[in-house]
Amino acid sequence: MLYIVMTTPECNLCCKYCGGSLHGMSQKVQYPIEKLSSFIAQDTDAVVAFYGGEPLLEPTFIKNCLDQLPAKHFVINTNGYFIQDLGDTIHQFDSILLSIDGRKAITDYYRESGCYDKVVSAVRFLKENQYEGDLIARMSVSHKTDIYEDVTHLLSLFPYVHWQLDMIWSPLWELPEFQSWARTNYNPGIHRLVSEWVDTMIHGDIKGIVPFLGIVSRMLYGGSGLFCQSGTHSITITTDGTILGCPIAPDYTWNVLGDISSGFHTIDIQEPCIHCPDYQLCGGRCLFAHIERLWGKEGFEEMCFVTRFLINELQNHLPVYTHHKERLLYPLYNNTTEIIP
Repeated sequence: MLYIVMTTPECNLCCKYCGGSLHGMSQKVQYPIEKLSSFIAQDTDAVVAFYGGEPLLEPTFIKNCLDQLPAKHFVINTNGYFIQDLGDTIHQFDSILLSIDGRKAITDYYRESGCYDKVVSAVRFLKENQYEGDLIARMSVSHKTDIYEDVTHLLSLFPYVHWQLDMIWSPLWELPEFQSWARTNYNPGIHRLVSEWVDTMIHGDIKGIVPFLGIVSRMLYGGSGLFCQSGTHSITITTDGTILGCPIAPDYTWNVLGDISSGFHTIDIQEPCIHCPDYQLCGGRCLFAHIERLWGKEGFEEMCFVTRFLINELQNHLPVYTHHKERLLYPLYNNTTEIIP
């Protein structure tokens, strides 16, 4: 099971698509680490991921957790500004996800001037200190993104690249603009990325494009439900010990599942997804978007349209994947990559 531990709702950035810090919870963790340790100790396959806000605003708490929590894997999602504060403890992480949105101009536009250079410096720090875990670029993809150009650029810096689409909740655009962008930019870029990904695979090189790896892995190995497993096999623990299903929606009552003192119930994807012919490979995409549907029925169907396009593009090359099956199992544990963008 994945335990997403929020170290603080505060963030040192205020990205255009995000708005900065979360609201409605304490700025610092209010429970003793021993209580969290007891809560997850019953799980011999526990994965602990540190999240925020910006989790590295609380480096001492994280270091104490690394020493005390009985987890099989540790993961951190960070903007990279304070990665040096971890020092040698970087080697205790199995996965480090750094937030970066693509090329320098794109990243700095959405996040802040100088952000791209900060992330590149963080990558350099990890490489110079021989970090051997999985290093993943975590992109937010919005209206100025060129999915082909930005993913290709990040593959020159990172071994793995993952992205999420800025849709449904976005303050930056409405549904008609997203629909136009999806058809003129995103889907053509996906087609080009898939074609090149398969071509390099034929020659023995498998690029670390996380959505492609995850979907193809499910084609080859099976699986069901949300890839992120939010609300069932992934829960978020807020700074006061409240348990959420999804980490991005702390202020929604449906998302509150319990607390670390009394336990929790589960929540899962329902209609129309569970009877969709693409459900096995999509899994419902996103718990929050599934329940809230902030762009209405038409927006929900648009989300399905771009997801189906991605799945269909990948399905066209299934015979190639069978020759590389042993190299296409991904992820080996829940590393917080949602797979479906």
